[in-house]
Amino acid sequence: TWIQAALQSPFKPFHDFSKTLVTWKTHILAYFRLPYTNARTEGTNHKIKNLKRRAYGYRNRERFRLRVKLECGCFQQAHSLLHFTSA
Repeated sequence: TWIQAALQSPFKPFHDFSKTLVTWKTHILAYFRLPYTNARTEGTNHKIKNLKRRAYGYRNRERFRLRVKLECGCFQQAHSLLHFTSA
């Protein structure tokens, strides 16, 4: 009902949004049937990409791998390894 009303509206943004809803309707409704997303994976990838930007010039690949683990939630294992290798 809302989509039909929006399509009859004189405002173009409502038309555009209505068309988007119609196009993606099955995907939007699928989320409510099975509410899983890949947000966690995307967030982890984003953290790694930012870390790569900051870590330009790391010479030790293992240190970089441990830093990724540390920043992405594998804190206990990475922290103990990082502490152990720095001694």
